[in-house]
Parts: sequence; structure tokens; C-alpha cells
Amino acid sequence: MRSVSPLGERGPFKGVRRVYALCFLFLMEVIERLGTDRALELLSRAVERQAEIVEKELSSPKGMADSLERGLGVYRCFMGDLGVQFTVEKEGEEGALIRVGRCPIYEAYLDIGLECGLWMEGLCTHITLPSIEAVLRRFDPRLRLLLERYRASVEEPCLVRMRVEKGG
Repeated sequence: MRSVSPLGERGPFKGVRRVYALCFLFLMEVIERLGTDRALELLSRAVERQAEIVEKELSSPKGMADSLERGLGVYRCFMGDLGVQFTVEKEGEEGALIRVGRCPIYEAYLDIGLECGLWMEGLCTHITLPSIEAVLRRFDPRLRLLLERYRASVEEPCLVRMRVEKGG
């Protein structure tokens, strides 16, 4: 539940923004001290550990035999718990199109002063989506996320496609 007080917006969404802002600021410090390659290597290990924790927490979504349905169930739990506002627009042969509205991760980018859309899109494409995909792969290794459209402003949505890779 979100509320506005004389002190500003309150609620879990704001708390998630603060945590992500801290994580991004810390990552920037690590990159500055250790270099990009080493920092991303460490982040990749942390992402896999987080995926393992989330896998245990969610276990296998019950009654979902279809890979895409299972992936969407995991996405709903993982992203919904973060307070991300999204809808699944369409499902079909090409996967599911997810419209991401209000997002604490995006807003955390703004909180730490990132304003360049290309820079923020790069962080989303190379850090945020791969961390979500790492969780999805725990439930089906063929699940993939593709950023189809990155928001141009806080009011506009992102479009993310979830698909099941052929084969494997």
C-alpha cells in the first residue's frame, strides 16, 4: 500500500527503490575500485546465488506444465514482490509480451542521478534482465527475456518479451 505523507511517498515500493539505489551505488564503487570486468564477474556470481535462493523460495509453480506459463508465474511472483506494476499483454507463438509500468528499479536509477536513457537501458539489458532471467532459468533453462522497448520517461512503459528458446 502506498501513501503520501508530509515526508514524501511511503510504503514498500519506496523501500525497494532505496535498496536498489544502494545496490547500484555500491556496484558503481566496486566498478571504480576493481574495474568493470571484475565487478561484473562478482555480480554474476551474486546473481546465481540469488537465483538459487529464489528458486527454493518459490519452488516449482504447481499445475503449470507449459514452460511459458511456468515462466510467467515465476515472473509474477518475483517482480510482483518487488512492487513492479506490469501486465501480460499477449501470449502466443513468439512468447509473452509484458508491459512494465511503474518500476522501482527504473526509479532507483533516477534516484542515483542516472538520466541518460542509453546508460539506463544498458544497465537494464545487461544487469537487471539477466538477473531476472537467471531466476527463470532455474525453472526452465530455455526461458529468455528480451527488452523490446525501453521507456523514454517514467510515464512510459517498457516492453519485455518472455520466450521459450527452441530445442534444448
